[in-house]
Amino acid sequence: MKAAGIEPLILDAGDLFFSTKNLNASNRNSETFRAKSMLEGYEKVGCDVINVGQYEILNGLNFLKSMEKKTVIPFLSSNLKNSKTGELLFDPYLILERGDLKVGVVGATDLLPDTCLSIVADDFVESCNRYAKELDGEVDLVVALINASRASQNGLVDKMPDVDFIVTSGSTNMSRSNSPQKENGPFIYSCGKQGKYLLSVTVDLKENDTPFINISSEEKKIKSIQKRFDRLQKKDPDKTLESIYEDQENVLNLIKKYREDLKTSESVVASAVNTLKFETIALNKKVGDDEGLLTFINSSVQQCNALGPKKAKGSNSKRKKLSKEKPDPHKGHNH
Repeated sequence: MKAAGIEPLILDAGDLFFSTKNLNASNRNSETFRAKSMLEGYEKVGCDVINVGQYEILNGLNFLKSMEKKTVIPFLSSNLKNSKTGELLFDPYLILERGDLKVGVVGATDLLPDTCLSIVADDFVESCNRYAKELDGEVDLVVALINASRASQNGLVDKMPDVDFIVTSGSTNMSRSNSPQKENGPFIYSCGKQGKYLLSVTVDLKENDTPFINISSEEKKIKSIQKRFDRLQKKDPDKTLESIYEDQENVLNLIKKYREDLKTSESVVASAVNTLKFETIALNKKVGDDEGLLTFINSSVQQCNALGPKKAKGSNSKRKKLSKEKPDPHKGHNH
């Protein structure tokens, strides 16, 4: 995007630092190195803001604050407070600008670990709503970064009427271009797990008082219908579809329906004033590597592995299968 002259907002909804909830003497060195490397990598990518979530808190407040001091990336939380003073530990929101567009970003979590006695949390929905209202009139859009369980994410779009976009972590759900969305928003997006996909939302805002139209699904319908027409046309490229299938009433009915659906979708796209497009980008071998960043990642992984728990002598795959340790559903990132 940057190479193409686009300056995106890069946001993380939380659960960045560690790969496990079980921090102990055997893995603490590798996990803390991992967290520092992730943060350094995010700086290289150009991340604009990180919402403080469950995994950021796991190693205690002192470690979290030390990480905040190490980076230029702002940490946000509208509901995490010092248990002794009752003061917010981080800025509740940040206003980011891209050209003439102002975007207010609010952060919150409802996944505060029970073992963390130095931090208390206000209700995450109430805190987000309070600061979203405070941002009203100051920004063009409000984005809420929410770190919450799957159950807590249910109904968020109805509970946050003053927010335009909600990006969640804490659940393994992943949004897709055809995922159902509330008409006129808020639009909610979940990033899945393990950092396997980049979620991209492209917004074109022309009139502040006009609702957004999600044209992703309509454009997908248009492409799908065109492919169906192309398949039907292969039977005879020189004739109209109606003449090719004049003796097949069922096919003619399908063609009629396709034309009506195509007309409807094209009308929606053509008449939309404020639009948004959503896509999931799979992070696989087809994505070109930045050589500098790739070198940094490989070096960090190598050092992290060297700091990790040592494999016991005589251990084997069968013994691993008999381990009583519960599998960790995190196993990566879901920001």
